[in-house]
Amino acid sequence: MTKLVAESLDILDLSYEIERDSKSGALSDSLLKQGHTLYSPYATEAGQLIRLLPSGKIDRGHFRDGVFVVTKIAPESESDV
Repeated sequence: MTKLVAESLDILDLSYEIERDSKSGALSDSLLKQGHTLYSPYATEAGQLIRLLPSGKIDRGHFRDGVFVVTKIAPESESDV
């Protein structure tokens, strides 16, 4: 049987680390390398999102009935289609 040892976690330090990594882009890079898809709001059009896939493909679209519907593919990622 394996015994789990609880380490103390400083929530404030953790939040500073997350903020730093988020601002530097390290958090996004790490999540993409782990295979996660990232979404962010599209600044100039309400209701639209930018989707960044681990492959580097970038799409613009929105969710409809729980499915992401692509409305525009970023030109730099069209070769992935």
